[in-house]
Amino acid sequence: MPTRLQQADQAIALLYHARLATPFFSRDGQPCASIPREVDSRRIFPLRSADFRDWLTANYYSEFESAPSPEALRTALRTLEARAQYGDTPAQKIDRRLSFEGDPFAPSKILLDLANPAGEILGITSHGWSITDNLSHSFRQSSSTLPLPVPTAANPQTPTPNPLDEFTVLFHLSPTSRTRIFTWLAAALRPIGPYPILVLRGPASSGKSVLARALRVLIDPSTAPLRRLPVRDREVLHLALQNWILVFDQIHRIPIKISEALCAISSGDALEVAQPDARDSALVEIARPMILIAPLDEAQSPWNPPRSLANRSLTVDLPPIAAPRPEAAVWSSFEALRAPALAALAQAVSSALLHIRDIDLGNVARFPDCAAWAAAAAPVLGLDANAIIEAVAGPDSVWIGSDPLRDTLYALLRSSPAWSGDATALLTELRALAPLATLPSSPRGLSQALTRIPGISVSKGKGTHGQRTLSILAATQSIRRPASEVF
Repeated sequence: MPTRLQQADQAIALLYHARLATPFFSRDGQPCASIPREVDSRRIFPLRSADFRDWLTANYYSEFESAPSPEALRTALRTLEARAQYGDTPAQKIDRRLSFEGDPFAPSKILLDLANPAGEILGITSHGWSITDNLSHSFRQSSSTLPLPVPTAANPQTPTPNPLDEFTVLFHLSPTSRTRIFTWLAAALRPIGPYPILVLRGPASSGKSVLARALRVLIDPSTAPLRRLPVRDREVLHLALQNWILVFDQIHRIPIKISEALCAISSGDALEVAQPDARDSALVEIARPMILIAPLDEAQSPWNPPRSLANRSLTVDLPPIAAPRPEAAVWSSFEALRAPALAALAQAVSSALLHIRDIDLGNVARFPDCAAWAAAAAPVLGLDANAIIEAVAGPDSVWIGSDPLRDTLYALLRSSPAWSGDATALLTELRALAPLATLPSSPRGLSQALTRIPGISVSKGKGTHGQRTLSILAATQSIRRPASEVF
């Protein structure tokens, strides 16, 4: 039967079993430990985390076949924290999934944690990409983090389809949608914000959720890639600490506090993280790429996002898929694309690192840093610099929320930019186009509501028989909405 140690001896035994761990402080003030995983890989755990306690307890149990007492465990952890603070190991930068070397605005190297058992890292420089070990860089993974595939480069001797072109076909992306999505993907592989918030907007059967899931899996796969929007802003910040990319589904409207949290995270927010038994909280600055999935619902009431959130959005309107494939077939095709697509994205980042200092797009109204980075990667992404500017700065790239009357009127004016007649006839046509939409109940109410619709001009007059008439003219650039808004 195993010997039961005294409490003081248990603490000494725990420290003996912790000799393989290297305690150190992170640059944001959190005591951590580096633990060997394989010969050429390691894991990083905060000393006060459940993961480190479990590792230390498992090592102790392997010899004594019993768990240490809570007091002995606390004593050992306090000793390791003192070694982390006053030992010889310098403070290290700890990242989730993505890191860099050099200047964050024009880094010399970008690192993507593959999070696999071998501890491999995808290192990208202006000369290309390669797979390295993680002995020189510190990454942290949450319990939901999944590994990325090892990228596979195309064989120049064997012509193969471009995986990014195959991705475009698989998810039925229009040229404008492709430009905006690839611009967002390039930005998501940039080590510093601000990041545009990608809004995938469309009716049912437009593939919004599947596309959002695929975009996250390309860079930051997780056991729970899509989540409902939390009800508290602190929960949003907690998710940002645990993930590189955040995807929120079923967005119909966003409370002000949550909107402020999303804006802060897209640009870069400082967050205090409480540490048990510590004198000070750890101060962490986080900026994260995000995706919002916004269904188009005829019956929902009008809603506009706050201007600060709308200004940070990059909207992709998805039309209904005419002949949808079974989701299992889509994922089967996508799995075959993951490794070559990651290689193509790595090559795009390499192009961005090579050309970013030479890019001058002039005055870009929205996301100038993101547009410049995407333009530097454009040769590999198959994009045009002018198309990128139009994609990020065009008026239809701003998320304007949901308004059934506005959307139905835009759909009516898409075929012809002008309409004339009385309010009764207009209401009849709008109801025929969107029978379930929450439209004004009377012609008079419709006539009054038209004055608040942006992008149109309304003039009133009288017909030949004295009846009141309406003349509606659409501003060309404001009604350039995709077919996804046709109900």
